[in-house]
Amino acid sequence: MASAVFEGTSLVNMYVRGCWVNGIRRLIISRRGDEEEFFEIRTEWSDRNVLYLHRSYSDLGRLFKRLLDSFPEDRPELSQSPLLQGLITIKEARDIEARLNEVEKLLKIIINMPWKYSRSEVVLTFFERSPLDQVLKNDNVHKIQPSFQSPVKIS
Repeated sequence: MASAVFEGTSLVNMYVRGCWVNGIRRLIISRRGDEEEFFEIRTEWSDRNVLYLHRSYSDLGRLFKRLLDSFPEDRPELSQSPLLQGLITIKEARDIEARLNEVEKLLKIIINMPWKYSRSEVVLTFFERSPLDQVLKNDNVHKIQPSFQSPVKIS
């Protein structure tokens, strides 16, 4: 399930070598103005390709659930791994700096797990560029101009 990011190469021989959390962005995610925090993540792949990604706390939770679903035979082991505790620590962190450090620590745990997990489709697709990442990379979010109606004259 390789994306265009890899330009014809396969995820089979690819893996994430390193990742760093650079910051956080609050984005409006609904017409009602609801906001969600997205962690800005710099990833380096085995082919030295560098991607900048944006993932939310919900994305991290979904990754954990997908790992559990993909490896049902390892559910007890995965549930006892530092992953669940890492998610809890991130959720409870009140300080932004602490939260960023915990996200980075969790991601490093994930990419350093045994190959069975760290090079699984679940983990590799989590670290692929998403449509949101592409939009933010191109900074189209800031280039959207508001449209104004022409004033109407009443005579």
